[in-house]
Amino acid sequence: LEMSDKDIKTGQDLLKEEFIQKNPEWVAELELMLEVKQKAEIQALSAFGFQFVTEVYLPRKLKAGDW
Repeated sequence: LEMSDKDIKTGQDLLKEEFIQKNPEWVAELELMLEVKQKAEIQALSAFGFQFVTEVYLPRKLKAGDW
């Protein structure tokens, strides 16, 4: 999905946050998103249902550190 002006501003603001700066992978991902002006949307998973996202997908991602 194409980033809106608000998304771009949010990305730029996030890059200034200390917790982001401490995670080089997050910095690289945000910089890439801003460069290509594209964003990933978790809503794409809504086809599987909200409970899937909150009870299965996110817990797996957090446990694996896969973000």
